[in-house]
Amino acid sequence: MDLAATDATADFDSSQGTPHMSARYISLAALFATATAGSLEAQSQCVGCRETFAGAIGVGMAVMPRYTGSDEYRFLPIPVVQLEYKGRLFLGSSQSGVGAGLGAYVIHTASLSWDVGLSGAESRPESRGDALAGMGRRDAASFATTGVTYRLGSVVANAGAAIGLSNEVGSYGAVGISTERRIARRWVGGLSTGATFADAKNMGFEFGVTSSQAAARQALVASGDPRLEGISVASFKPDAGLKELRGAVSLSFLLTERTRLMAFAQNAQLSAEAGRSPLVRSRNSSVAGFAIMRAF
Repeated sequence: MDLAATDATADFDSSQGTPHMSARYISLAALFATATAGSLEAQSQCVGCRETFAGAIGVGMAVMPRYTGSDEYRFLPIPVVQLEYKGRLFLGSSQSGVGAGLGAYVIHTASLSWDVGLSGAESRPESRGDALAGMGRRDAASFATTGVTYRLGSVVANAGAAIGLSNEVGSYGAVGISTERRIARRWVGGLSTGATFADAKNMGFEFGVTSSQAAARQALVASGDPRLEGISVASFKPDAGLKELRGAVSLSFLLTERTRLMAFAQNAQLSAEAGRSPLVRSRNSSVAGFAIMRAF
C-alpha cells in the first residue's frame, strides 16, 4: 500500500498501480505514510506536478506494537504528508518501501522510478516493554536510502536499501510487490507482500543485547526486579539474514475523486533468527488503522 497521483479528474484511478506497505516501524510517519501510499496515483502522470507541488495530506490513527517484537500494542494519531515538487523532490514515503523522509528522483517515469534520500528510525526507550528492562534508551538513527520501483499496469514491484549513517546501525534491504484496483464505483482494494533483509549490525540494532546490557539486566534480576521474570538476560548477537516477512490489505472509500477514507491492516512475521532474541515477545505482529486524506 503506497503513494502516487494523476490528473485533476482521476487522482484515485488505480490503473497505474502503487508501491507497497513497509512492515518496519522506522518511525510512525514512515509506517503510516507507506501504509496509505496506495491512496494516490503515480505523480509522474500529473502534468501539474512538473510545475508545482503535488501529493496528499491527511490524518489517521493506527494501532501497532509498542516496539518491534513486542506483544503489547499502542494506539496513536498520525499525520499523513506526502508531497512532491516538480516530480523530482519528495517529502514522505519512498516508493521503494525503505521508509519516510526527504528524497529526490534520479529517474521518475510512468513505469520506472529510482530515488535516493534520507530516512530515520525512532528512538526506543526501555519503558516500551518489560522485556527491555536494563537495555537503556536506544537512540534514533538516520539512513541513506535508495530504491527502484517498476510499475506494470496495476502491479508494482520495488526494491530498496538503507545504509545507516552511524556505524552501529547497520544496513537493510526491502523487496515487495503490490497491486491496487477499483472493486466498485467508489471502492478501491489493495494487496501487498514483501520481505526485509538486514546485515548483522542492523539485526543487532533491533534485537541484540550487548554484554554491558546483559550485565545490567542480570543485576536487575538479582535485585528482584519482576519485569524480567522468565526472560533470558544473556547477551545476544543475531546473525545477518532475513528480518521479516509481511503482507497487507487496504480498502478505500472514495468520498470524492480527490478525497478518500481508507482502512488498512498488515501482518508481519519476524524471522527465526530475530525470534531468538530475548527482547522479542512475539514473532507475529499486526498493524491496523484508518486515514482520511485528500490529493491535490
